[in-house]
Amino acid sequence: MTRCRTTNLSLIALTTLSTLIASLPAQAGEATTSAGVTQIGSRPGTANATAAYTGEGRGRAQTTTRSGRVTLAEGLAFGVDRDGIDFSVSYAVAGRFAPALASTFNLSIGRDGSVASSGGLSVAGNAPVRSVNAGGFARSQPGGSISGATAGGRSDPHGTVLAKTWSESRRPLRTFRYR
Repeated sequence: MTRCRTTNLSLIALTTLSTLIASLPAQAGEATTSAGVTQIGSRPGTANATAAYTGEGRGRAQTTTRSGRVTLAEGLAFGVDRDGIDFSVSYAVAGRFAPALASTFNLSIGRDGSVASSGGLSVAGNAPVRSVNAGGFARSQPGGSISGATAGGRSDPHGTVLAKTWSESRRPLRTFRYR
């Protein structure tokens, strides 16, 4: 009976500790964007974009969308806080008789010297229905910088979509002093 009671108390203590840790405010800055367009034949297309910056420092986020002969979507977010600098931009464009194109670029530079970058590109063409999207994030945090990207699309019927993403991160260089 005592053994079971001790186990239950340990489980309650562990759950309470986990809840307290999870509820602490995040000490990180993050810039996130996405952009997408859809073009159906010679009709005006549709555009969507998102942009956000979350962090303890100063930042800015803005979106731009336009449809017509040329459909355009753009998201831009950046910010600076005590953990580093974060930047993210995504755009997408399509014309009535041109391929649809979407791209993203994300960069984070941490206060500790870590650098993370990512990007993506998507192209859809050769079909009446063309849709592309791209997005990503850049985050600086006490453990280092991270970044990621997505890209995709649709081209119907029997069209082609080419999409590619990349990501790279570098840890801070260690400095040594000789006496």
